[in-house]
Amino acid sequence: MALTLRSGLASNVQLGSDYSYAATSNHGPVAIKNQLVSLRIESRPVLFRTRTLPSISEGDVVAVVGHEKNGTLEALVLKNVTTEAFYAPPTVMPMVLSVLLILIGIPLIALLGLGLLFVGFGGYVLYRVICVRRAISMLRDHQAAPAPARVAG
Repeated sequence: MALTLRSGLASNVQLGSDYSYAATSNHGPVAIKNQLVSLRIESRPVLFRTRTLPSISEGDVVAVVGHEKNGTLEALVLKNVTTEAFYAPPTVMPMVLSVLLILIGIPLIALLGLGLLFVGFGGYVLYRVICVRRAISMLRDHQAAPAPARVAG
């Protein structure tokens, strides 16, 4: 899937949250709160999901990179050009863990194909991390237009 870069004035900014659950060995499932930012850039919808609460206001100049899905850009990384704030998920630990899963899975393929699950999941996580890293580099290389002057009124 190709990455799409979009930048411009943020409008119709709405902040929300949802919960997902992660399994733990000691305490069962643990709730994880995800922050959702829904906004429009040049009347095109953008959705950004993150663990931290981004600071975005109406009229801020923002730049996002992500995948287009059903007419909505699902952003992987977001930069508020007005405040110079940059929001992206971490990539180092997921990359290390995905490579580790692949390396563990390869010898386990002979054991009833169990390793295919490890290799498949590790490959998927590695693919997602590479997409995020490409999105980060696209956004860092992008020179957004300067913010228009706001008129006091």
